[in-house]
Amino acid sequence: MFSRPFIYDFGVSQDDPNTELEALDLSENDRVLCIASAGEVPLELLVNSHSSVVIDAVDIAPSQIYLSQLKLKAAQHLPSLTAAKFLGYMSAEEAERAAWFKQIDPELTNSERDFWKAHPEILKLGPVHLGKYETYIRRFSPLGRLLLGGRKKLLVLFETTSIKDQKAYFDEVLRAGLLKNLFNLMFHPKLYKQKGISEQGLIHWQDDKLGLKFYQQFRDFCTKTPVRHNWMLQFVFFNQVLFEESLPSYLRPEGKTRLPEAAERLRFKEESVTESVNRSEPGYYNKFALSNVSDWLSKEDFTDLLIRIAGKSGSDAKGLIRYIHSARVTDLNLPERLGFDAAEGQMLLQKDRFPFYQLIPFHFNDHEKA
Repeated sequence: MFSRPFIYDFGVSQDDPNTELEALDLSENDRVLCIASAGEVPLELLVNSHSSVVIDAVDIAPSQIYLSQLKLKAAQHLPSLTAAKFLGYMSAEEAERAAWFKQIDPELTNSERDFWKAHPEILKLGPVHLGKYETYIRRFSPLGRLLLGGRKKLLVLFETTSIKDQKAYFDEVLRAGLLKNLFNLMFHPKLYKQKGISEQGLIHWQDDKLGLKFYQQFRDFCTKTPVRHNWMLQFVFFNQVLFEESLPSYLRPEGKTRLPEAAERLRFKEESVTESVNRSEPGYYNKFALSNVSDWLSKEDFTDLLIRIAGKSGSDAKGLIRYIHSARVTDLNLPERLGFDAAEGQMLLQKDRFPFYQLIPFHFNDHEKA
């Protein structure tokens, strides 16, 4: 059932960049440090920020850097819809992807070219489908659609024109309750730890009822934001994005027009976020999109990272932490010193299109005192 190979942990980012944009409130001359992951967050920050904003996107996995770079180069050198099809957000034939790859090939570095030529399977489905997580979820999608009432009933959900209608259709027509057992299976500790995600991302997992937790978030995923503009929801249900207007903005025409002048403001680096902070000049970074790095670090290492951010960040520093399992720190005074804002986090969560995480925005002005 899980024999299909994967190349990286994540083919798409599960963070909603709209939330990062609101939490960070990017303005002129900001310098952002973020997690690269599958690339959507840094690319969305890039095309939706002032031309003076600089973004460093880091990841310890070289494969995630290669994927992020490929998304950038596809968006730069292919027409918008073609780039979406090449990357696998939308369907295409293998021969078409092979032809499009040849157009991008001259823009690749030698290491990038060697990496992708070693993984020709990306041409069949598109690179966004070759993450470990996407490989895992894809196997359950047909059963999930069936339990909800079938593809045709699900498609009607995407024809609703208001949140009120979405909620009514979800509650009254779709058989969402039947999914509970499927979620319990998908996120059972023995299966999920082996097949769904790297064990390092589950070091804080103590709740055996993760399936029930995710099931409860599933309704929010389907009903709290307009489904026609939620590309991730379409991707999860149908293994592709249904509507051009819901694609990530770096792939839509308005975002693509900014890439020629914007791309030089984005740097992808193979290193940890802690290493990036350590190597930076004091005051260089002032905005931080940390994704759910706290789920992957020990609480001691996460505390150390935040202390370093507090000591080296520029003025008017802002950041966003996401977490599923833990954002605990060993220094109990640190949340107050950094201005953790639980109330704002709940407000942001109400609008987050991919509500898989808890959110902790932070904001502090005097990093020397922090």
